[in-house]
Formats: sequence, C-alpha cells, structure tokens
Amino acid sequence: IQETQDDNKNMEIVKEGTQTLCIGSVLIATVTFGATFAMPGGYRADDHNNGGTPTLAGRYAFDAFTLANALAFTFATMATISLMSSGSPLYNIRSRKMHLGMAFYFMKISLASLVAAFAIGTYMMISPVAHKAATGVCVLSSLLLLYTNLELTIKNVVLIAPLCMRKGILWTLLTSVVVIIGNITVQLWPIIVIFCSTARNYPAGKVEPAVQPPTPFV
Repeated sequence: IQETQDDNKNMEIVKEGTQTLCIGSVLIATVTFGATFAMPGGYRADDHNNGGTPTLAGRYAFDAFTLANALAFTFATMATISLMSSGSPLYNIRSRKMHLGMAFYFMKISLASLVAAFAIGTYMMISPVAHKAATGVCVLSSLLLLYTNLELTIKNVVLIAPLCMRKGILWTLLTSVVVIIGNITVQLWPIIVIFCSTARNYPAGKVEPAVQPPTPFV
C-alpha cells in the first residue's frame, strides 16, 4: 500500500512538472523559430547582389546571435520531446522522472542561450548609436543568468561561517569559488561555445564588413 501511495505521489509530481515546463519549452521554441526568419537589421533589397540576405550578416555579433538562437531552439525542442515522454503513460514512473529531469536541464540551457541571443541581438542593433544603453541591456540580461544560481549562492553563504570555523577562511573561500565557477560553467557552457565558435572565424586584425545602409523607400 505504501509503495502504491509513493508511486501515485511521484506520478502527480511528474504530471505537474511536465505541464509547467511544457509551456516554457514550447514558448521558447516558438520565439526562437520566429527569430530565425526575422533577423535583426532586416534584409537586403532584391536588386542587391545578395538580395534577401540579412544586412548584418558577416559580423561577429550576428554570428554569435545566430548560434545562440539556434542553441535555444534546439534545446527547447529537445526539452519538449523529453516532456512528451515524461507525460506519456507508455513509460514507467522511473523513465518518466528521468525524462523530466533531462527536460529541466535542457530548459536551463535553452533559457541561457535565449538570454544570450537577446543581449547580443540588442547590442548589435543599438550599439552603433547608443553604446551605453546597449551595454546596460547586456548587464541587465546577465542578472537572469545569475538568478538561476541563486539557490547555490544562498547555500554557500549559509555554509561559510561553519566552514570557516572548521577549515579556515582561505580554504572556505577557495572551495566556494571553485564550486560556484564549476556550477556556472556547467549551466552556461552554451554561451562559452557560442563566443569561442564565432571567435575562430574572426582572427586578430580582421575588419568586420560595414553595415549596409537601409534601402530608401521609393
């Protein structure tokens, strides 16, 4: 009887988690899919040599935005597929919990990539005319990424005092820094991949192409 009650409780938890995450994953996938066909800066006129292509193509920020948007879409779609499995009665409760955990991790990666795409896209658009405002947008966007690690930060702060008494201040500070950096790296590795991948295409000394002026209306 106790085992049946535990299974029913776990089933309810999986159902509630699946319903909540599914809304977010589908929303992110929809937004990033639309951003793929509505690139920042618009498109070149049809009479141009590369008519119909994005005006900002070839710039470092544009490549980074494209990769960030693609990662957000990919992991949001993967999260949706995992949630379809976690909500399916064809799987046992253990498999459904595993898929739910995978979907949660995919959602965190997708959210980090979406925030990066938003910050990069905004910076790319307004930095030529309002650099300070563009920098402010990037700083504010980073707060969303820090919020995902709020629980870990609170735990470390709570444990600082007893660890200092047992191990010393230096050992405690080093351990806390390593744990925080490791956790952030695990969660934000897509952003690291984005900038490293785009940086390989822009060696030192390479000049980015000038932004194409908008085509005037006739």
